[in-house]
Amino acid sequence: MLRALALICLCLPGLPALACPAPTAPEIEAHLSVVNAERARAGRPALAHAPDLARAAHAHACDMARRGYFSHTSPGGQGMVARARTAGATGYCMIGENIAQGHRDIPAVIASWMRSAGHRRNILDGSYTHVGLGLAPGPVWVQVFAGPC
Repeated sequence: MLRALALICLCLPGLPALACPAPTAPEIEAHLSVVNAERARAGRPALAHAPDLARAAHAHACDMARRGYFSHTSPGGQGMVARARTAGATGYCMIGENIAQGHRDIPAVIASWMRSAGHRRNILDGSYTHVGLGLAPGPVWVQVFAGPC
Protein backbone atom coordinates (compact mmCIF):
# COMPACT_ATOMS: atom_id res chain seq x y z
CA MET A 1 0.00 0.00 0.00
CA LEU A 2 2.77 2.45 0.89
CA ARG A 3 4.54 1.65 -2.36
CA ALA A 4 1.35 2.45 -4.32
CA LEU A 5 0.90 5.74 -2.46
CA ALA A 6 4.51 6.69 -3.12
CA LEU A 7 4.04 5.99 -6.83
CA ILE A 8 0.88 8.11 -6.91
CA CYS A 9 2.67 10.99 -5.18
CA LEU A 10 5.54 10.80 -7.65
CA CYS A 11 3.11 11.01 -10.56
CA LEU A 12 1.05 13.96 -9.26
CA PRO A 13 3.42 16.71 -10.48
CA GLY A 14 2.96 15.44 -14.04
CA LEU A 15 -0.84 15.59 -14.00
CA PRO A 16 -1.16 19.20 -15.22
CA ALA A 17 0.86 18.30 -18.31
CA LEU A 18 -1.45 15.33 -18.95
CA ALA A 19 -4.49 17.59 -18.72
CA CYS A 20 -3.35 19.60 -21.74
CA PRO A 21 -1.82 17.29 -24.34
CA ALA A 22 -0.14 18.83 -27.37
CA PRO A 23 -1.87 18.50 -30.74
CA THR A 24 -1.31 15.12 -32.35
CA ALA A 25 0.58 14.65 -35.62
CA PRO A 26 -2.72 14.10 -37.51
CA GLU A 27 -4.12 17.33 -36.00
CA ILE A 28 -0.99 19.23 -37.04
CA GLU A 29 -1.22 17.82 -40.57
CA ALA A 30 -4.94 18.62 -40.79
CA HIS A 31 -4.26 22.16 -39.60
CA LEU A 32 -1.53 22.68 -42.21
CA SER A 33 -3.71 21.19 -44.92
CA VAL A 34 -6.70 23.46 -44.23
CA VAL A 35 -4.60 26.62 -43.71
CA ASN A 36 -2.49 25.98 -46.79
CA ALA A 37 -5.59 25.30 -48.91
CA GLU A 38 -6.88 28.76 -47.93
CA ARG A 39 -3.49 30.27 -48.75
CA ALA A 40 -3.36 28.48 -52.12
CA ARG A 41 -6.81 29.84 -53.04
CA ALA A 42 -5.44 33.33 -52.34
CA GLY A 43 -2.24 32.71 -54.32
CA ARG A 44 -0.03 32.61 -51.22
CA PRO A 45 2.78 30.11 -50.60
CA ALA A 46 2.27 27.28 -48.15
CA LEU A 47 3.28 27.65 -44.52
CA ALA A 48 5.63 25.17 -42.86
CA HIS A 49 5.01 23.73 -39.41
CA ALA A 50 7.40 25.20 -36.83
CA PRO A 51 7.82 23.26 -33.56
CA ASP A 52 8.99 26.39 -31.71
CA LEU A 53 5.86 28.30 -32.73
CA ALA A 54 3.73 25.26 -31.86
CA ARG A 55 5.26 25.22 -28.36
CA ALA A 56 4.37 28.91 -27.94
CA ALA A 57 0.84 28.38 -29.27
CA HIS A 58 0.24 25.31 -27.13
CA ALA A 59 1.57 26.95 -23.96
CA HIS A 60 -0.73 29.94 -24.50
CA ALA A 61 -3.77 27.75 -25.23
CA CYS A 62 -3.13 25.70 -22.08
CA ASP A 63 -2.53 28.81 -19.98
CA MET A 64 -5.81 30.38 -21.13
CA ALA A 65 -7.71 27.15 -20.46
CA ARG A 66 -6.17 26.61 -17.02
CA ARG A 67 -6.44 30.21 -15.84
CA GLY A 68 -9.81 31.00 -17.42
CA TYR A 69 -8.96 34.00 -19.58
CA PHE A 70 -9.15 34.65 -23.33
CA SER A 71 -6.71 37.25 -24.62
CA HIS A 72 -3.58 37.78 -26.69
CA THR A 73 -1.97 39.05 -23.48
CA SER A 74 -1.62 36.88 -20.38
CA PRO A 75 -2.80 38.20 -16.99
CA GLY A 76 0.89 38.76 -16.18
CA GLY A 77 1.30 40.97 -19.26
CA GLN A 78 3.17 38.54 -21.54
CA GLY A 79 2.34 38.97 -25.21
CA MET A 80 2.82 36.81 -28.28
CA VAL A 81 6.37 37.94 -29.05
CA ALA A 82 7.58 37.19 -25.52
CA ARG A 83 5.84 33.80 -25.57
CA ALA A 84 7.43 32.92 -28.91
CA ARG A 85 10.89 33.89 -27.66
CA THR A 86 10.37 31.89 -24.45
CA ALA A 87 9.47 28.87 -26.60
CA GLY A 88 12.75 29.21 -28.50
CA ALA A 89 11.54 31.01 -31.61
CA THR A 90 14.43 33.05 -33.00
CA GLY A 91 15.23 34.40 -36.44
CA TYR A 92 11.74 35.74 -36.99
CA CYS A 93 10.97 39.44 -37.32
CA MET A 94 7.24 39.13 -37.91
CA ILE A 95 4.94 37.32 -35.49
CA GLY A 96 1.16 37.11 -35.49
CA GLU A 97 -1.41 35.19 -33.49
CA ASN A 98 -4.98 33.99 -33.85
CA ILE A 99 -6.98 32.74 -30.86
CA ALA A 100 -10.41 31.13 -30.72
CA GLN A 101 -12.51 29.04 -28.39
CA GLY A 102 -15.40 26.63 -28.63
CA HIS A 103 -15.02 25.29 -32.18
CA ARG A 104 -15.41 21.53 -32.50
CA ASP A 105 -12.60 20.84 -34.98
CA ILE A 106 -9.90 22.31 -37.20
CA PRO A 107 -12.09 22.99 -40.26
CA ALA A 108 -14.63 24.80 -38.05
CA VAL A 109 -12.07 27.02 -36.33
CA ILE A 110 -10.31 27.87 -39.61
CA ALA A 111 -13.67 28.71 -41.22
CA SER A 112 -14.44 31.02 -38.30
CA TRP A 113 -11.06 32.73 -38.54
CA MET A 114 -11.51 33.17 -42.30
CA ARG A 115 -14.79 35.06 -41.66
CA SER A 116 -12.93 37.57 -39.46
CA ALA A 117 -10.92 40.24 -41.30
CA GLY A 118 -8.03 40.33 -38.81
CA HIS A 119 -7.72 36.57 -38.46
CA ARG A 120 -8.04 36.10 -42.21
CA ARG A 121 -5.27 38.66 -42.72
CA ASN A 122 -2.95 36.62 -40.49
CA ILE A 123 -3.74 33.35 -42.27
CA LEU A 124 -3.19 34.87 -45.72
CA ASP A 125 -0.26 37.18 -44.91
CA GLY A 126 2.43 36.43 -47.49
CA SER A 127 5.15 37.59 -45.08
CA TYR A 128 4.56 34.58 -42.86
CA THR A 129 6.43 31.39 -43.70
CA HIS A 130 5.82 29.27 -40.60
CA VAL A 131 2.95 28.44 -38.26
CA GLY A 132 2.37 26.52 -35.05
CA LEU A 133 -0.91 25.24 -33.64
CA GLY A 134 -1.90 25.11 -30.00
CA LEU A 135 -4.97 23.36 -28.66
CA ALA A 136 -6.27 23.00 -25.11
CA PRO A 137 -9.41 21.48 -23.59
CA GLY A 138 -12.38 23.78 -23.94
CA PRO A 139 -11.44 23.79 -26.77
CA VAL A 140 -9.10 26.75 -26.93
CA TRP A 141 -7.22 27.23 -30.21
CA VAL A 142 -4.08 29.28 -30.89
CA GLN A 143 -2.17 29.80 -34.13
CA VAL A 144 1.21 31.54 -34.03
CA PHE A 145 2.60 32.74 -37.36
CA ALA A 146 6.10 33.99 -38.10
CA GLY A 147 8.16 35.32 -40.97
CA PRO A 148 11.89 35.83 -41.42
CA CYS A 149 13.84 39.04 -41.04
